[in-house]
Amino acid sequence: MIGELNQRARILARATTPDGAGGYTETWNTAATVWAKLEPLSGDEAFVAQAIRTRARYRITVRRNPAIEPARRVVLGTRTFRILDVLDDASPMLTLLCEELP
Repeated sequence: MIGELNQRARILARATTPDGAGGYTETWNTAATVWAKLEPLSGDEAFVAQAIRTRARYRITVRRNPAIEPARRVVLGTRTFRILDVLDDASPMLTLLCEELP
């Protein structure tokens, strides 16, 4: 399995800072850099606001890392994924169920 982790990935954590006008600015900062394996799971289409949106789902396998948790993001090259769930079976690896962001 270790040899299959052949893509460098950045784990991003959301940070917010006040903008001085009563709102805030959202940024995504690198919380960790890990080796990963990307596997497609499925895709589906949804009719939203009179337009078809396609969502692709993926499984990303990484070594256990405390920076990985749901709601964070994974960046692989130019692609960004939202972590929907983290499957933890107490092995040295974590399986991330992710959705690719547009």
